[in-house]
Amino acid sequence: MIVDNTKWEEVYKVHSFLTDRYCRLSVPAVSQLFQETAEAHTNAYDMGYHSMIKSNKAWVLLRVYYEVIEYPTIYQTISMRTWSRGVKGVTALRDFEIIDCDGKLLVRGTSTWCVIDMESRYPQRCDKIMENFPTNADTATDKVLGKLLPADDYQTIHSFSVPFMAIDKAQHVNNAMYMRWIMNSLSETDAKRNVKCVDISYIHETKLADIIDIQHIQADDNTHCFRLNNSDGTAMLCNIVLE
Repeated sequence: MIVDNTKWEEVYKVHSFLTDRYCRLSVPAVSQLFQETAEAHTNAYDMGYHSMIKSNKAWVLLRVYYEVIEYPTIYQTISMRTWSRGVKGVTALRDFEIIDCDGKLLVRGTSTWCVIDMESRYPQRCDKIMENFPTNADTATDKVLGKLLPADDYQTIHSFSVPFMAIDKAQHVNNAMYMRWIMNSLSETDAKRNVKCVDISYIHETKLADIIDIQHIQADDNTHCFRLNNSDGTAMLCNIVLE
């Protein structure tokens, strides 16, 4: 539903399939719900996948950063709000928040998206597409999404072929699937710790049957840096900070 004419809100129940072993909303589920809410927002203005694909275009996520302030728990009712902060160059800026029933802020984040041509896979200008889309200058975080630079001396820890179920309707690996691979690559000890923030750059698409190499380096006691490579080079960079 529309909030304040510029923000979109979806209400969700934290069902068990969205939770981790500790009965909290999982980190990949945050990505899933953000994507779902963003799509609902664009659908309301005839700019979602099924409208865009008629002209052979689709939205893709380029950068996303979010902070977990407090984990939503199983069966809790939460609301995700999202809004457009307008266009910068060829990218569209979108922020989001997860709040509880009392309005308490649980998760906050920011992101950049672009429109691609589905045949050439090249970015397209989105200012004309966005000219009638409502915007709001509010910022969910203080984070400015510049270029995410790779760390040094990554070590490959996993390699595998991309499975069929990792591919979404844009015909590439879904952004939430990458986060499942990242979380599964943490040690058992670190996987038990709370994720404080996530910073991701999606660089190259990954397709069915591509070979993914997951590379990792621990920058300090709390920061883990990941690089996922495919046949085109670096597919994704991800830094996560643990509490």
